[in-house]
Amino acid sequence: MKIIVNGKETIIKDNERNMLEALQHIGIEIPNLCYLSEASTFGACRMCLVEVDGKDVVTSCTLSPREGMRIRTNTPEIYELRRGILELILASHDGDCPTCERNGSCKLQKYAEDFGIRKNRFSKNKKNTITDYSSPIVRDNSKCILCGDCVRVCEEIQSVGAIDFAYRGFNSQVVPAFEDGLSLTECVYCGQCVAYCPTGALTFRNDLDELYKALKKKKTVIGMIAPAVRVAIQEEFGLSSDMVMAGRLASFLRMSGFSKVFDVAFAADLVAYEEAYEFKDRLINKKALPQLTSCCPGWVKFVEQFYPDYLENLSSVQSPQQALGSVIKEIYARENGLNKEDIYLVSFMPCTAKKHEAKREELEGLVDLVLTTRELAQMVKTSGMKLKNIVPEPFDRPYGISSQSGLSFGKTGGVLMSVLDVLKDDIHISDVVITEREEGIKIVEALYGEGQTVRGAIVYGLGNVRAIMKEVQAGQLNVDVIEVMACNHGCIGGGGQPYPNDTVTRKERAMSLRDTVGINSINSPIENFYMRELYQKHFGQPLSEKAHHILHTTYKPHRRIAETNIEIMPLPVPETEKTTVKVCLGTSCYAKGSYKILADLIESVKSEEWAKNVEVMGTFCTENCGHSPNVLVGDQLVSEATTEKVIEALKTQIVRT
Repeated sequence: MKIIVNGKETIIKDNERNMLEALQHIGIEIPNLCYLSEASTFGACRMCLVEVDGKDVVTSCTLSPREGMRIRTNTPEIYELRRGILELILASHDGDCPTCERNGSCKLQKYAEDFGIRKNRFSKNKKNTITDYSSPIVRDNSKCILCGDCVRVCEEIQSVGAIDFAYRGFNSQVVPAFEDGLSLTECVYCGQCVAYCPTGALTFRNDLDELYKALKKKKTVIGMIAPAVRVAIQEEFGLSSDMVMAGRLASFLRMSGFSKVFDVAFAADLVAYEEAYEFKDRLINKKALPQLTSCCPGWVKFVEQFYPDYLENLSSVQSPQQALGSVIKEIYARENGLNKEDIYLVSFMPCTAKKHEAKREELEGLVDLVLTTRELAQMVKTSGMKLKNIVPEPFDRPYGISSQSGLSFGKTGGVLMSVLDVLKDDIHISDVVITEREEGIKIVEALYGEGQTVRGAIVYGLGNVRAIMKEVQAGQLNVDVIEVMACNHGCIGGGGQPYPNDTVTRKERAMSLRDTVGINSINSPIENFYMRELYQKHFGQPLSEKAHHILHTTYKPHRRIAETNIEIMPLPVPETEKTTVKVCLGTSCYAKGSYKILADLIESVKSEEWAKNVEVMGTFCTENCGHSPNVLVGDQLVSEATTEKVIEALKTQIVRT
């Protein structure tokens, strides 16, 4: 279609989403602070103003192109409006740029520089703000400009909804429910809010000081670097497509005091090998299918919170980060005469959720510290060393060799294709066909055995996962294995990656990682000599007792509401003289009739002689949502409860007492 832009006839695509994107595609960057192409149009910041047909000034993000439209992008009126908007935002903004995580990469800072704002016409207005350090994601409302990017990413793309707008007018804030810390919400720490926040109101916890403390104590500091880190850090130092970046980083860490530096991609080979045989066992025996991959900690927490019925479907194999940590602490330390308590293991990851994973109860102590790509970049910058001048050195053996499959874990599809690659000869997998169903969802089909079909799904973005899981639950999608990455395009889009961290940048990282993978001489995990040697010397075979001890983990449902029990009909007598019944009043149980059970129990306690020593309480989660309603009678869980089933259990408990 033809339009007139700044007096010149211009051709744009007929299917452009809005004028903002249309202008970007012809080389005109319209200032904006709240536009996300992946989410709904919000139009909050009002920075993207354009003049239409010589009379109206409107936001270009909400303006649909039409034939013959006349657009002006830089009139005196538009300039004054944009400058005034910036000054108003700055008047209620923290403004302490030198100490901000986004210093140098902040859009607000950039626009203030572009518009030459040196003095603000408006006086500073202080808000009631809070800084939340309760989780790996740090929330500082003093830097929030109410653009809504984090809210829309969390709700629309990730389908978690851990944060939202509260209050009105000048008192408006973005907060978790009840203004609690993020650690008390359903946040899965995927860090996508961090990736898209333009001003540093949401960032990750910087733990670099902990590394320097460990180095100062003369501990045996061992590092390991993830594939997605090496391709993203190139952006920070202008070293696009540096194929030996991994070697430069390994050399830099040794120069900084690290004793050894290993490759997380080695552990990816290890995990793919172990998980492949776990999948083979399930596939042959038709149990706990579809198998859900477990490499992404944000996804694992998502399952524990929203799909506890599918915990047995999660692969019990640890993520590459934790698997390598376990191998180093339990095997490498012993073989090299080291006390594992003296090893300080540092993992360099693209992901904020990895910080949470390392502190999980089931995994704590394997990896001592997780640093993001940006924290690694900070290390390089403060060292004064020029990364491009550092002579590359290989990773240390034995955990420094990886296959193309191991490197591919850094982007979506890498895990599932590696699993199939391992089983290629074992169960004769052939004719693999990958079909893109929609953005973020691919379906994989292959033949195995004697003409049988194995089907899988490759999914990124937790919103896409909900759609897939809904189909699985309804029996509409028949798949044997599902790979999930919480972040769009996989680990390369993690919340700890450099800014910008948008879709265009992530696609470029994926291409860079693909090129890096392409130069690796080892194709499959089964060709990794050091990985096979690990099995020969220590594990024997996949799924052995030793392999389970070192490489596997467990999961459990997590309460979605942190709450104490509610006293409904308390009985002030000693515990030995009463039987307590707790009725779950959480959403799932309430919707399936727990309130009626509660009402019936109250009536029974009031009127029935046998129930005179029954204490009635309410609770919020028995962590058994798939079998609602749930009632605890003493220490007995009554699932799919009815009044009759609860009373029967109560009478049994009373008789026993």
